[in-house]
Amino acid sequence: MPSTSGPLPAGETAGCDTSDILIIHRIFRWGFREAPRLVREVRPGDTERAAIVADTVDLMTLGLHVHHEGEDEAMWDRLEHRRPACGATVDLMREQHRVVAGLLERVPPLVETWRADASIESGERLAAALDDIGATLGVHLGQEEADIVPVAAEELSQREWDEMAEHGRTLLPKDRVPIQLGLMIDAVPAADRDDWSRRNLPAPVRLLWLVLLKRKYTAWQRATFPTGMPALV
Repeated sequence: MPSTSGPLPAGETAGCDTSDILIIHRIFRWGFREAPRLVREVRPGDTERAAIVADTVDLMTLGLHVHHEGEDEAMWDRLEHRRPACGATVDLMREQHRVVAGLLERVPPLVETWRADASIESGERLAAALDDIGATLGVHLGQEEADIVPVAAEELSQREWDEMAEHGRTLLPKDRVPIQLGLMIDAVPAADRDDWSRRNLPAPVRLLWLVLLKRKYTAWQRATFPTGMPALV
């Protein structure tokens, strides 16, 4: 990754489209609202169902970790340098990321214990940890959207902003791509989805979505939410 501090690189201009982060944040708000409920609804001892839900918990927690890691690498130093008045807010963002990272570290062993026994006790410990992450995100994401995203839109180039998405594409497992893409599409208001897809997805990706990826995403939806997937609002 290029230098993440200092002035804009030669040939680049400040100003970028940050709208994608609102979609990503909507997914995380939704995910950490629904995940604890999914865990608590698993019948005691139903390890087959627990494994399905545990896979989704793993996806959500990994996605959040990678997203925050991308912001840590691509945003904070640049904004601190180019907009010194935002230094205190950037420090707050860094601290909130550290808190979330600590909460995320608690999850993997809780997931593995619950995956193995699907007990009420282990499930409640996992659900409570996910509740803690969701509550912390509720504060953090709102502050980031209000105080950081508008500054990033003015101070970062489009290439610099896009580094965060590229970071995610590099680190998230390839077999999770249909789920990631499907959630992003579903997080866009229904009336805007066709336009969003044309603007944000290359034609080959749109075709691949229609002929293959959408089917895999639908299979994940049906397995994870047998009675119907809640809307991403």
